[in-house]
This record gives sequence, structure tokens and C-alpha cells, in this order.
Amino acid sequence: MAAAAAAAAGDSAVPNWVMLERLAFRRDDPASFREDRRTFASGTTSAGTQFDVSFILAEPPTPSRLYLSWPEGPKKGGQGLVMAANRNLVLFRLDSLVDESEPFGEVVHDYFIYIANPSSQQTPLLRRLPPCTEYNVYIEMQVTRLFPVLAVGLLCHGEDEFAVAHLAIRPRKKKSGSRIKKSAMQAELCVLRSSLSSSDDAKWETKVFPLQYQYDDLHYDFLNWEVDGVVPFKNALCWVNYCRGILFFDGVFEDRPKVSYIRLPLDTSFRGTGTDADSLKGMYRGLCVTEGGHRLVFVDVARHDGKCYGPRMPNTGFTLTSRTLKMTGNCTTPWEWNQDAVVTSDELWHANTMESLPRDIVMLPLLSMDKANVAHLSMLDWDGGRFSLVSIDLSNMQVMGPVITYLEGEDDTADADIVKTKQVLCAHFIPSEFPKFLDLRERENHP
Repeated sequence: MAAAAAAAAGDSAVPNWVMLERLAFRRDDPASFREDRRTFASGTTSAGTQFDVSFILAEPPTPSRLYLSWPEGPKKGGQGLVMAANRNLVLFRLDSLVDESEPFGEVVHDYFIYIANPSSQQTPLLRRLPPCTEYNVYIEMQVTRLFPVLAVGLLCHGEDEFAVAHLAIRPRKKKSGSRIKKSAMQAELCVLRSSLSSSDDAKWETKVFPLQYQYDDLHYDFLNWEVDGVVPFKNALCWVNYCRGILFFDGVFEDRPKVSYIRLPLDTSFRGTGTDADSLKGMYRGLCVTEGGHRLVFVDVARHDGKCYGPRMPNTGFTLTSRTLKMTGNCTTPWEWNQDAVVTSDELWHANTMESLPRDIVMLPLLSMDKANVAHLSMLDWDGGRFSLVSIDLSNMQVMGPVITYLEGEDDTADADIVKTKQVLCAHFIPSEFPKFLDLRERENHP
């Protein structure tokens, strides 16, 4: 299968970092499955079915895709999902229907670690993680736990260790006779810590952390908490809600990580409230790691018309603001946001032609992993569904290169399945530097 579907992409240059599409492009037909020999790997699900994956790499702002060939996999609902990435590792999920005799069938969720340039061999490897199970009271049996797509983080430690973690916010159980307020909240961290060299002793653990806050001040932030993304930063994982703040877990590999809550410096121009409105507002904000992993920057695109969705109102635009998170050394307020750049749409449109920068709202902001002044921004044709991306140098407001058409929308026949799914999961792309490890391998093979 792999040889028959080989593509010329294997001879192209390897980017220093990439923007990973969360949706896997499942293509079981060898003629449509794209392969890059540098990123190709094969695996087996817990149900015993074989599959192949290959990343087709692209220089940002063009997203990089994970192609999946899974002929024996489920015909419906079997499209893989990329969950997280850090250093030379990528986490993705496959779902398998393994028992059709049950009233609703039994679905097993397999999580795989993709390892670029493993120490044991030159080609990438796949490792299936041990299942995280929980008891389902409805079918009265143990089932594999399904983690929300946007709420799982991956963090590397040293050359060998890694952790996969999911965070949930739940009400604290009130003990008999205690003074715990009924609505007090706690964080439940479900984490698997393992090593690349040995996974025999890897197991999932659940850790509970009470959330410390002034009741009238931060309590609202944790009501109906939804995770919009998980960002690895140095030795920490940051669970972010783009309408509230960041739960900063420092020392994930330690028995008692240090937990901090950091409010985001939010624009308040958006109208509308509720979970749906919040998820739409999150499309205009991004938490980014840049400058080689040394800076954590929050980017906020404020629409002047106050809308959460749809094309901009006439004679309105937007303001893009970026702020870096800094430690203050103050025990009372240990963190603060320092403003880096403020750029308006009028300034951008004045500095660039309409052909080089369409006059529309930008979304899903993502800074370059290398340069904090380079922003990669998405644009949506609200009528036809065309999805495009552009790069802008925030220091001089100049567009860098042409606008990239990523999906043709309603006219996209080759990727019609992705266009349909992306209407439901229009989430931020995942930045990853794993191609750097492939690049090192290529130089070793071709001195």
C-alpha cells in the first residue's frame, strides 16, 4: 500500500515547524492516500486492524495534514483526530467499533503517540497508549474513556519522558459537617506519565487539586468551564478557556504540580453570552508559544462590530493585540500581561492591497514558533465556506507571501468530508516542531 501511494512530497524541504490540522484525512484508496516517506508509519489498533499514517508537511501558513489509510477500519465515524503535539511527539486518536451486538455498539478509543526520529531506529514509530477506562453505569461495564478533543495535552520532559493529560473542572464533594461551600470547585487531572524507551509500567492516574480563589472574584470563571485548547510551555501545560483564563499546571511530571490560575486580558466588545457565544469568541483569540519556547503570548482579535460570527458590518474592522505573560516576583500578583503590539485593520488595509489582504475579519490567530512578530491568520468566506490563511509581519504590518487557499468550501470535491467536519470543529491549528527532528535525520542519512 505504501509504495503504491508514494508521493513526490518526500523530496520537498522540511519546514522548521508546522501548523497541524486536527482532522485526519482518511483516504483508504491507495490512489488518494498521500505519503511522505520521511513521515510514514504503520500501526495496529486494539481491535487488531492495521493502518498507515503519513504527515504531508507544509510551510506555514499552509496547514500540514495527517493522511490515514485504514481499509479495515469502521466505515462511519472512523476519521482520526490529531489531539496534541510537543517537541518530537504527536498524539492522535482512532475510534473503533468493536462490538456491534450491544444496543449502541462498543466504541474503543485508541490513543497513539507518533515518535519522530526515535532513538531505536531512523524511521518514525507509533506507540499505542494503554487504555484509560471508567465504569459506564448505563451499560454496566468498563469502557475506554473518551477525552474531549480540545482538552488533552502532551508534554515532553528530557530526552525520554512524556506525559499525556486531561483536565476537568468539577464541584467539590461536600463532606458531612465540613464548611466547604456547595459550589466550590476542584480540578481533576487524569495523567499518564511514561518513557519512550519503556512503557511497561505506564498507567493512568487521577489527581485532584482544590482551586484556590476568592469566591466573589473568580468563582464565575469556573462555572461551565470548557477547555478551548491545551498549550505546552516549558515544564507546564496550560489549559485555556479563551473567554476566561488559563489553568497553569507547572511540574506535570511531579507528584504535586503547582497550579495557578491566570486571567486573560480580554476584549469586551463581543455581544452575546452563553456557551455557544463563548466558543465563537474563542475563534478570535490564541495562546501561542514563540521564540523557541521562551515566550507565552496571548493574541486577541477584537471585532469592531461586536459580532461573534459572520462577515463584518459595513465600515467596521478589527484590532489585533498581542501580550506576553511575564512573572513579576510579587506573591500577590505573580503574573502580568505586557502589551507587545496593537494593530488595526485600517493600518493593515492601508499598508497592503486588497489582492494581497482581503478586507475581512481574521480568526484563529497563531504566532510563529520562531518569531513573535509573525502572525498566521485565517479568513473565512462566510457565504461559500472557502477557508484561507495569510501571514503578517506585525512589526511593519506587511503581508508575507500570498494568501493561501486551504479549503475551497462548497466547491471542494477532493476534501468534501473535511469541509463538512470543519464546520463543526473549526479549532485552532496545532503548532509542532517535530519536523526539526526529521530534518536532523535527513542530514544524517544524506551528508
